[in-house]
Amino acid sequence: MELDFLLQEQKLLAKQVIIPTDFHQFQPYDLLFGIDIQYVDENAFCAVSVHQFNGLHLHTFLVKTKTGMSYVSGFFCFREGPPILRTIRKILNRKNVIPKLIILDGHGIAHPRKLGVASWVGVKTNLPSMGIAKRPLLQYQGGVAEERGAVLPIKYQKKVVGAMLRTQTNVKPVFVSPGYNISIKQANKVALEVSPDYRIANPIRIADKTARTFARGGRNPKVIIL
Repeated sequence: MELDFLLQEQKLLAKQVIIPTDFHQFQPYDLLFGIDIQYVDENAFCAVSVHQFNGLHLHTFLVKTKTGMSYVSGFFCFREGPPILRTIRKILNRKNVIPKLIILDGHGIAHPRKLGVASWVGVKTNLPSMGIAKRPLLQYQGGVAEERGAVLPIKYQKKVVGAMLRTQTNVKPVFVSPGYNISIKQANKVALEVSPDYRIANPIRIADKTARTFARGGRNPKVIIL
């Protein structure tokens, strides 16, 4: 695809992003998806870890599909988004499992064009979404205290678009940003709640491990292959 077309598409989708200020009333038994992908050549191994908001892990799904496009810096959503969307649709259609929130290994509006993969997926599914990333895309100043729960807001064009969040005391922070239809404060709160023991949120950590296993030719009998 021409990058000029993708640039215009990204700007158009960014205008459709909704970031509220109020909180969703998520219930303990509501479902959330944690999603991650591993690539082998043009194959994408997309894993979805299904959890309740009370922390209980219910299922893990795996879909092998094709990549969206080659990796281009700043346009990652067009590579990773389509395989994720196909995977979510398969789960909805075949298993009727509907999440109240999607958590992705990536960025939401904390992006140079305010449309990371978490925002792309949120707009396309009309489901609340957020990103938790290991590294930032935007420059920031300052740091966070060493204790769990410490937060540093990250601004872009004078607006807060995400945060550096310490999920574990004396462990590297992560970078949280809302993708679609979730507030910045609630995204930070959820990120902390789904990271009780490790730096990386449990739903993403399980999805990452699953995707890596299958990408390397391994198997896990507990994983549901769609």
